Amino acid sequence: MTTIFPNRLARYHRRLHHHLPPVFNLFSRNIHPNKMSVGWGGLPLLPLRCVLDHLSTEDSLAALSTCRHWRSAVLLYEGRKDTLKLRVKHLEKNLFLTRLFRKYTRKLHIYIDSCGEELDNFMNYVLPQFFDTQKLQELVFIGPTYILQSPNTPVAKLNRIITESLMFKNMHCLQKLSLLGCEMGTVKNENGRYTHKNVEYYSRPLSFNSIPSPNDTVLSRCNAGMMTFFTLQQIVLDYDRMSTETLETLSELSQMSKLTLNIGLRRPLALPTIDWRRANRNLRVALNVISAPQKLFNELMDKVLIAELPLASLKVMFCKTLHADVLQRVVRLYKETLRELVWADAPYDSADMFHRIIKQQRDADMITMCNVNPLILLCWQCTHLQRLVIHGYWVWQYDLLGFVRLRKSLEELEISAIYNKQTRFSSAICSDNVVRVLARDTQKPLDTEFVQQVNLFTEFSWSPVSWEHLHPALRPRPSAEHRADYVLQEVNRT
Repeated sequence: MTTIFPNRLARYHRRLHHHLPPVFNLFSRNIHPNKMSVGWGGLPLLPLRCVLDHLSTEDSLAALSTCRHWRSAVLLYEGRKDTLKLRVKHLEKNLFLTRLFRKYTRKLHIYIDSCGEELDNFMNYVLPQFFDTQKLQELVFIGPTYILQSPNTPVAKLNRIITESLMFKNMHCLQKLSLLGCEMGTVKNENGRYTHKNVEYYSRPLSFNSIPSPNDTVLSRCNAGMMTFFTLQQIVLDYDRMSTETLETLSELSQMSKLTLNIGLRRPLALPTIDWRRANRNLRVALNVISAPQKLFNELMDKVLIAELPLASLKVMFCKTLHADVLQRVVRLYKETLRELVWADAPYDSADMFHRIIKQQRDADMITMCNVNPLILLCWQCTHLQRLVIHGYWVWQYDLLGFVRLRKSLEELEISAIYNKQTRFSSAICSDNVVRVLARDTQKPLDTEFVQQVNLFTEFSWSPVSWEHLHPALRPRPSAEHRADYVLQEVNRT
């Protein structure tokens, strides 16, 4: 083996050093790449399979082509990948990955980068292979809208019979379902279940309505009797797919406690009005506002942020504004339920100092007349706040100190732009406006004494976020791919 593949094994030996924990590097420190018969090439199958567990899916496939011994290590113990990510376009690769990893896959993420015939082939040939596993805990569909970060892309329509049959097949273990930029298709003919023998067998107890109905947006209401035994706890979907009828159907799920709704990427003519009094008492809603225009925030406050909404999390990403009225409404209505606030933007790409200031148009009510920083108000009033993330906006260091002194319940605090001189943005502070981070701004280190002072009031070790270590989407001029990655990271966060 070593005479046939010496160069390939040597190259992969070097690559492994960048992926493996120190314990494996200690093992191989004195192994020469050209003497692989007593090193990596001679490892027993079980330890070698444990080594391959630390590689990504792409690197695991590369390892398969290295030599017969490495290929046997993966195939003999069957690839163990907790999270499997598939792209619809690559049908042959998907079939191979599914056959290799399906037995131990717990989280299945499907990127729908192509609709039409390629999506139909994926639904008919790849997805039914997971009927045999009965171990899926997370099922995520990501449509073109989220991949390209564009509202003009088409909505992907999923095969309802296959998708729902797969979900009910895993009803004893499935905990999370995400429908991002996609929706369930209409059942034209129930004979569609007979296109695959596994679907025919597993969907036999299910019923499907061929007439579109708001009751069937996520799951078919016809199967409400079986939903009582569903372990599904969290559902993620676009807000425009929600309705009071959909909420009533989801209320049939006895263990469902988390509902995540996304607003912004898909922009309907009008946001639907939902009667949240029909929801289960233990339901908590997470609201994600993504790349929304300024005018949408007024409709957001009128139709979405209402008193009956059981809001637990609010994330506003890439909207190019920090809307003080939204923060104040959140404080007034959700001080007992809010646990998380994320407001993230990339630095504003402008050299004009005029664009640094975001002027707030506020109503002259009791709170706004007090001229209180809305983030200070948030930390003071929201008694269960656990996570606070602010990127793209400058925060005065003593306001930051106020955050941790007022809210001892914080478990995670992530703020990247902190300034130490109150007079630096005096024009903005005096007029009670928000200060943007511009692309040409630089970060200055905070005093060690101040960082220590902040840590006196936190239950965790806090340090300022270095701009070099920020996600690429939070740096100047991010690409659509970087924004999509950050959005999906936050949306899929548990």
